[in-house]
Amino acid sequence: MRHLFTSLSCSLLMLPALAQDDGPNNQNMGRRATLSGGLEIGIPIGAFSDSWGREIVGLSGNLAVPMRLLPLSWGFDFGWGHMGGERDIVPVSNQYINATSGELSVRSNLYSYHGLLRFQPYNGVVSPYVEGMLGLRHFTTRSEITVEGLSEPVQEQRQRSEFVGSTGWAVGVMVAPTRVLFFEGRVERLTTGNVTFVDPGSISISDQGTVNYNTISSPTRMVNVHLGIGLRF
Repeated sequence: MRHLFTSLSCSLLMLPALAQDDGPNNQNMGRRATLSGGLEIGIPIGAFSDSWGREIVGLSGNLAVPMRLLPLSWGFDFGWGHMGGERDIVPVSNQYINATSGELSVRSNLYSYHGLLRFQPYNGVVSPYVEGMLGLRHFTTRSEITVEGLSEPVQEQRQRSEFVGSTGWAVGVMVAPTRVLFFEGRVERLTTGNVTFVDPGSISISDQGTVNYNTISSPTRMVNVHLGIGLRF
């Protein structure tokens, strides 16, 4: 896998040389702010692969604003991934509603919040970039009980919540069929310290609505693969 990422990085950095054609179909589009979002798949590596070992599917988005003089942009990257959960019908006792049962849902999610510094030397039809990332990741498990006919949950509870510092890098490329619209592919490599999170595969719900689960303590290094669409403005 390491050789794959090295090859991808080298290929992306070579794209500006291939994209210097000044013809009408490959003109420089100028340095503009970008906003993009799309599907993201997280692939655990190292100890995280040993302890967790499953892909995390979710969504991500990023905003980048160019600096005035340098081919650098600063911005923010947000990611959400669903790790798993459980649901069941449980008894409900509430003097303000007539229902005697409801659905208890338990969900484990991973949120990522990173500032980014992007180096993007060329802005054309094909625009590769590399960036450094620094921020936090949030492992959280929440439960809620909903009753049919009610718009709001009758009970919400945070089962577990942990933040951990995160650093990493990313390589990506934008392919722009127009001056405004572009398609984006990017690969991120993120590293964190040890964190304790709920093992969604261990979540169980008793007949009385008690939530039980086991936890995993591990570093959470992973690679994220993002495919999305965005706008230059």
